[in-house]
Amino acid sequence: MNLSRISKSLVTRMILFGVLLVVSGALARYFFLSKFLREDLIEVVSAQQIALAKAVAGDVDHQLTTRWTMLSRLGASFPLEIVKQPEQLTAWLAERHQLNPVFLLGLVVADKQGTIVADFPAVPGRRGASIAHYPDFVRALAGNAGIGKPQFGVFTKKPVLPMGTPLKDNQGVVQAVLIGISALDSPGFLGPVFNGKIGNSGGYLLISPQDGLFVAAGDPDLILKPTPPVGVNLLHDRAMQGFRGAGVTVNAKGTEELAAVADVPSTGWFVVARMPTAEAFEAVTRVQERIVKYGILAVIFVCVVIGLVFRFLLRPLFSAADLAERMTQGELPLKPLPVVRDDEVGHLTAAFNRLLEKLSLTQTALERMAHHDPLTGLLNRNLLADRMLQAFARAKRNGSKVAVLFLDLDGFKPINDALGHEYGDAALVEVARRLSGLVRQSDTLARVGGDEFVFVIADLGDNSGEIARKIATKCIDVVSTPIELQNVAHSLGVSIGIAMSDGLSEPGELLKAADLAMYVAKKNGRSCYAMAPESLPAEGKI
Repeated sequence: MNLSRISKSLVTRMILFGVLLVVSGALARYFFLSKFLREDLIEVVSAQQIALAKAVAGDVDHQLTTRWTMLSRLGASFPLEIVKQPEQLTAWLAERHQLNPVFLLGLVVADKQGTIVADFPAVPGRRGASIAHYPDFVRALAGNAGIGKPQFGVFTKKPVLPMGTPLKDNQGVVQAVLIGISALDSPGFLGPVFNGKIGNSGGYLLISPQDGLFVAAGDPDLILKPTPPVGVNLLHDRAMQGFRGAGVTVNAKGTEELAAVADVPSTGWFVVARMPTAEAFEAVTRVQERIVKYGILAVIFVCVVIGLVFRFLLRPLFSAADLAERMTQGELPLKPLPVVRDDEVGHLTAAFNRLLEKLSLTQTALERMAHHDPLTGLLNRNLLADRMLQAFARAKRNGSKVAVLFLDLDGFKPINDALGHEYGDAALVEVARRLSGLVRQSDTLARVGGDEFVFVIADLGDNSGEIARKIATKCIDVVSTPIELQNVAHSLGVSIGIAMSDGLSEPGELLKAADLAMYVAKKNGRSCYAMAPESLPAEGKI
């Protein structure tokens, strides 16, 4: 037993004045701090709610983009010659569905007249039916691919989400429409929204503001129902107008809730994580009840004790709290608090100093994770968008040009499938290292997908096209050098789409044009590059 430490203990000193005084003092402090305890708890729970909402929104966004990417790739590789051959078309759809069955309610092909000519898996009554009057089909037939409106399926009788992409011939004329249909409640799709629980009675909502619909919810009575009218739920009204964050509100059923709102970027939808305040602040309610029950008799005792004894004993704690508060207000720089005494207050102050140091390190790590790919260390989409905006601004200001190279590896999937993700990741890291050797100080290299990279070349002059092609050739050369994995040399290639801009177009349009040019390079035999037209249309298409 460490007698020295016990003699210095703050607990020992308080015990000298009686357990009753300690308990009474603690209750009195809670009496004055009950209001602030609720406010602090709102902050903490709000942060947790926002984190949960963002996590679920990120999962929903990933599921949507995964399905959209697959449908887009199927549309790009679709053989138009089998549109009028139902048996071959059905077999083609079945093969793609079996390879990646994300559209559980089927892949559907409709001809230009809106007649469904093939579907898989087959749904009774669907093949041969007309969808010519459906807005989603009309939009796709006009050449505008996209995610459709959540709705009850006419044939499946279930809540569904359709996605449609036009199937064009070599002249760019739409010949048919490929549609993928997902059940909203299918496993692995919107499961976190339907089944997620927050506490005992909280849950999630997925809302489409442009459609005014509850897309998904833990409450089955809300699915595909209209959102409440303006004035019923004030936080919902703000969310429909673009607010993202957390707040306390009263829902349409009259229940006060703490709710947080987060975006689903790919669709314009948003996720709401909600919990009744009665449950969220249950601890505050219990504290307040105990304060009312026991606090009255303790007030006189505590006032005397605080004035005579506790003020002296807790002076270092008050001083440390004051310094910490001034640091949070920006009056003082963040630095370790002074450790005045070797007791519990001193131990708490030292622990706070260690926590402050750890939070600083964690903040630095989080900032890097937010802007860099964790595998390769390259920039991610977020920082790429910022760098492109800067490059476009300089191009407008200086009359220079910007080139965007969209790189997609050839032959990566066989390596990843045969050797496993560990060696696939090693190959990506090696490719990133090789490409990084080509980057100038003014250039930007980012990883934007599994085996997709974007190379932004800024501040180019009149010979911009020649420089872009030279760099594309160098990229092809460095990637083509075999990579040794498991003592075996494996060959990779890269298909590159190149798009140029003088900074007057939108960065997103240029990136889309480079992406489309990359697919042209794929069709031209892979391990080559293709140039997008100099003058980009409004939608950045080739």
